[in-house]
Amino acid sequence: MKVIERNNKSSHSLLTKLLSPASFAYGAASYLRLKLYSSGYLEQTHLPVKVISIGNITCGGTGKTPITIDLARRLIKANNKVAILSRGYRRKSTDKFLVVSAGNGPIVDASTAGDEPFMISKNVPEAIVIVGSKRKITADIAIKKYGCNIILLDDGFQHIQLSRSEDIVLIDYNDDLHKQALLPAGRLREPLSALARAQSIVITKVPKEKNEKEWSDLNDLIAKYAPQTKISSCRFTSYCLEKISNQESVSLNTIAGKKIIAFCGIAQPKHFYKELESYGADIVFRKSFADHHWYSHKDIHELKSNFNKYNADIIVTTSKDAVRLLPDLVQQLPILTLKQEVEWLGAIPINNLLVTQV
Repeated sequence: MKVIERNNKSSHSLLTKLLSPASFAYGAASYLRLKLYSSGYLEQTHLPVKVISIGNITCGGTGKTPITIDLARRLIKANNKVAILSRGYRRKSTDKFLVVSAGNGPIVDASTAGDEPFMISKNVPEAIVIVGSKRKITADIAIKKYGCNIILLDDGFQHIQLSRSEDIVLIDYNDDLHKQALLPAGRLREPLSALARAQSIVITKVPKEKNEKEWSDLNDLIAKYAPQTKISSCRFTSYCLEKISNQESVSLNTIAGKKIIAFCGIAQPKHFYKELESYGADIVFRKSFADHHWYSHKDIHELKSNFNKYNADIIVTTSKDAVRLLPDLVQQLPILTLKQEVEWLGAIPINNLLVTQV
């Protein structure tokens, strides 16, 4: 087994070296683009409302969607009219822009909207949710048509065409950032020096029993690149399971000692499996799909075959995956989704905006 691990590490190291020239070119292009905006050669659009970006400097897996949902709920509770703008990554619609929710929940299906915008509109029905690659256009719609006074940019840190009031950047506690390379050799979208652009950095997925040295090293790393930036932290806490068939809530204790089929198509699947095991689940078969994977008849058939093969009790997936399942097929299987919420560990990044507006 150790030989295999060494071979895997050697292969990864070789691939990283081979992709290094492409990473250099990617970094150079990102730097040039930023310089063009900072020098005024490319003009930023300034909106007459507050614009808050929720993003990261790595590819996926930091928890942007649940934090966007949490902050949107808090802003709405403070009597703000909130719009959430997203690219609608891997949506199947070809419209240049699309209103997913006009303030009463989703008005299109998940495949049309994209999984994350659909999930956001379902969990924050009061929010205006619009998808489109040109956020200048979608922001204009949110302000002029719907009267929004706060714009949330979902995954907007690299979208510097729009000026923003605050950049919130998420960092996964489990990521070794100093060991990461730029795309495509690694997971970094920008060099770590880009953290200096953020007004708030949120360390996500903080374990209940964190390693103090790891915690100190991560905070030192952030302070090195963004010494003036506020640091917050949070974890994602599971509170129940939910039946896909009828949205009935089920206790987390339901999976203790049970034989589980677990599957997901998210950026960091290992955290999902670890969470299920922490509640005593016996995962007899697990399947990880690509992030944002749209499930086919073949995928469901494979899950059903393994459910029967291992004489499993339950199938569990994530809430994000649930919206990408075919409704006519999932009714055949006892699928539960793991429901989670954000637990803030101290100050919330937008505390200054959470005073109820008169």
